[in-house]
Amino acid sequence: MKRFVLITSALVALVAAGAAVANLRATDVSAVSATLTATTPSNVQTRTYTCEGQTFEVTTGRWSGTSTSTTPDLNGATTIHVKSFYNATKKLGWVEGRLTISGADDRTHAGFSAVNTDGKLDGWLRGHAGRGDGALFGSLSGTFSKTGGLTGGAIGTGTNTNAALLVKGLRCNSDKTPKPSVHLFVRGQIETVSDTSITVKPKDGTAAQTCTVKDDDDVDRVKAGDQVEMTCSQVAGAWVLTKVRKK
Repeated sequence: MKRFVLITSALVALVAAGAAVANLRATDVSAVSATLTATTPSNVQTRTYTCEGQTFEVTTGRWSGTSTSTTPDLNGATTIHVKSFYNATKKLGWVEGRLTISGADDRTHAGFSAVNTDGKLDGWLRGHAGRGDGALFGSLSGTFSKTGGLTGGAIGTGTNTNAALLVKGLRCNSDKTPKPSVHLFVRGQIETVSDTSITVKPKDGTAAQTCTVKDDDDVDRVKAGDQVEMTCSQVAGAWVLTKVRKK
């Protein structure tokens, strides 16, 4: 049975020898659930490897969508950042990443990992709800693909079969993607910035430059009006942010 638990205020200390609970303070524990879909892609990249007659795919990217729940902290716009390792020959693999839900009062953040059996996920999620509303623990299931993102997602519920993997190392050859050879450097003031793009107006008065944001953590310390130095690389004909820092 899949469960998802919200501990609204807890402090737990474990004694290593014997794993006894030395101190526990909790005001409430509740079983909660959510359904989610994240199918709008951003900066999705897949690298393919061949190893001993098998094909492996390593995919990184971000997908956005919606989480629906009667629990306010789990109800709202959602984004998943994923790194997927998938044996396309055996149809087995795993995913790792993090989940963000824009809930009623603040964002809910959680890390997750899951086994991928022919696109079906069976995993575990752990994080924090809203603005100090509690710790989150529970199951994550759904269907995932490198082209479609997450569909039929479920937190604390779902019918996917429990699964486990034994992963062994292999020496692989990748279909290498050339490293970017063209870079853009801009020194100036941020005009706009979001989870998906950043625009900087150069000091010399030339046209503003916009770069795609691959990971919203790259821009979480800057805001519109800041004086910055921005570096971007050209990937598949588009400018992608490499780094940005305040001057």
